[in-house]
Amino acid sequence: MTAIRTVIVAAALALALGACSRDEESAAGAGNALLDYVPADTPYLAANLEPLPEDVVDAYLLRAQPVLDEMQTQLSKARTDLEGQDPAGVDDPGERLVLALLRELDGKLSREGLNSLGLDVRSHKVVYGLGAFPVLRMGLSNAVSMQATIHRVLDGAGLTAPEQSLQGVAYWRVGPDAHHDMPVGLYLAILEDHLAVGILPAAAEAETLPAFLGLERPAQSDARTRLAELNRAHGYTAHGSAILDLRLLADQFLQADSLTARVLAGAGAYDPATITPECVAEVHGIIANAPRVTAGTTELSTTAIAYQNRVETPATLAGELIKLAARIPAADALSTRVLDLAFGIRFGAVRDFLREKANAVAENPYRCEFLSALNSRAQQALAQLDQPMPPFVNNFQGLRVSLDEIAVSDGGLPAGARGHLALHVEQPEMFLGMAQMFLPDLAALGLKAGEPPLRLPETLLPVPGLVAFAAMTGEAIGLSLGDGEEAGLAAYLDRAAGPEGMFLSLSYDSAAYLEYTERLTVNVTEESSEAGADAHAAHAVEAVATAARQVLRDTADRSLTTLRFAPDGLVIDGRMTFKPQ
Repeated sequence: MTAIRTVIVAAALALALGACSRDEESAAGAGNALLDYVPADTPYLAANLEPLPEDVVDAYLLRAQPVLDEMQTQLSKARTDLEGQDPAGVDDPGERLVLALLRELDGKLSREGLNSLGLDVRSHKVVYGLGAFPVLRMGLSNAVSMQATIHRVLDGAGLTAPEQSLQGVAYWRVGPDAHHDMPVGLYLAILEDHLAVGILPAAAEAETLPAFLGLERPAQSDARTRLAELNRAHGYTAHGSAILDLRLLADQFLQADSLTARVLAGAGAYDPATITPECVAEVHGIIANAPRVTAGTTELSTTAIAYQNRVETPATLAGELIKLAARIPAADALSTRVLDLAFGIRFGAVRDFLREKANAVAENPYRCEFLSALNSRAQQALAQLDQPMPPFVNNFQGLRVSLDEIAVSDGGLPAGARGHLALHVEQPEMFLGMAQMFLPDLAALGLKAGEPPLRLPETLLPVPGLVAFAAMTGEAIGLSLGDGEEAGLAAYLDRAAGPEGMFLSLSYDSAAYLEYTERLTVNVTEESSEAGADAHAAHAVEAVATAARQVLRDTADRSLTTLRFAPDGLVIDGRMTFKPQ
């Protein structure tokens, strides 16, 4: 049944394409009225501020259609297999709920089918926290249809979740009562224009239900302003962005009077009163190094999707991190190679940075008992970092790989390649001299910086018949693999350095990557130990996953990922393009 749950989750994710609204109002997000429910002190927030264009929704649904078709096939098989089962005879309530969902979704894995259930793939959505407890709100195509759907699923699962009411607003609670040992339950409510779902503490219903049901709204909510300012600052589109405030989240567990701490204390999980002010200060000090994480879409069209994640840090720490990245050429964002990779980190500088941070803890250890393990780890790190590093490791600057072909043997091992490689070190001549001590044939080659590429003898190559050339500059040693590739080796080595702070860039052909990884695992088989419904579900999951991989091979073009240290922290960018439909 765990696998069946996976199928359901996969279906939900595949169909929740929109995060967008039918209401086309201002870019400031005035159309997303769900943001008015978000309290100012929420530790996390994710929402869309603008609707997606219809052509974008249609394009992605069209690409996903083979996956949806396979999901429908598997749901139909599951329904046939389970047709004679009585959900009431299944012991686990979660399994009964999944069986009821299977029956409800069968034949409705389409935009029209979901609309008939009351769902709208283009609705506004928002996720936030009441304390640390998550709440999801999403617009509906029809509130009456959704109410009927919930009734059918609960009845079909044989779950006792009678409709309840607070001040005339109906809701369902699936889970423990207020006196149960387990602290949370699943709450559902259909309001005028949207569905509200929350995982909330049953013992604190008097405090959480009025806000969850919209009976009490924040006097002032800055959710719309926070997201709009975030989007403007980082160039995010209005189709989806998020903020995680780690300090506010930590305070939900550190502050004895917070909702989360009181619920956990009442459940006997821990006593927040034992957390001293000194502990709070020291935890805040750690979090201050990365107090906020943000994310957003930077591009969304029928042909491409791009995102960005940011881990914010203070300017002083950010400046230290930037210095750890080596200035080497980045992967070509417009590369047509199967794989174009650049990784540049100054290992010696990283060791010095880590030693400095570990030494700071050793000299001024944490006094909070909950952080005592960090003190011993700092001492262990110092002992390891004080070990001498080989000259090559200390002088390492980076590695670059640009390949047009990666041959794989029947056993799944690399059997050859075509393209370029480069090893960046502070003193290439010194590295070459050390290598020549162990490889006499390399010494006889007579490689010198600035001279044309020289062919490597086959005795130095691990693959028989491979044609390889070597060249050297004042900053790197390069190799060409494959006949004719030596013509572009000098230009590859002489490319300009990438942006300051960038330490990883990767561009690759998405379909070729999937094919290569599948060939590596083609000989790996697993025997399922599951039986009955679980065996059927395991097969269903694999069938859907296979269909999804095939869709990616057929539709995805290239993927680009970069990681860099910026003046305000770590920035991760990703972009995927699609083939014309």
